[in-house]
Amino acid sequence: LPEDFPYPVLVQMRLDGGRYANLVKQMARVSALPVELADTGDAAKVGTIHILAGDVGLEVRDGALRFAGAAETLVPSLPLPQSAVGMLSGADPGLVPAVLAFAAQGGWAAGQHGEGCYDPAAASQLIDAGMTAGTPEQLASELVQRSLA
Repeated sequence: LPEDFPYPVLVQMRLDGGRYANLVKQMARVSALPVELADTGDAAKVGTIHILAGDVGLEVRDGALRFAGAAETLVPSLPLPQSAVGMLSGADPGLVPAVLAFAAQGGWAAGQHGEGCYDPAAASQLIDAGMTAGTPEQLASELVQRSLA
């Protein structure tokens, strides 16, 4: 994503051992956007990649999206229609129903396919339901195009 991407980017992964600070460092080396670890109570910032631990969700408070301590609130709290959810390799299949409900309400949802997708279970369910499919690079390009519209 380009350094002038006009939305916050939220990345939620479940990592064995909870080494989210290491993921922040790894992502920061390859990202044009700043990368931060999301802390409960902090607001999501435009043009920033926020790494969310597996138990972090969202809430709308004081007119802003803020990180909260309930992961199940992540997808339902995304503002519509400008939000997007991409499920990449290894995504939790248990989140698919919430993502499909999000898409039915006007959000954009997509799933990774192709080489490098070692665990396509969740992404394939989205694709089978008619959502956009592509490589991570293709999905990022579509996000950029959507942000310009």
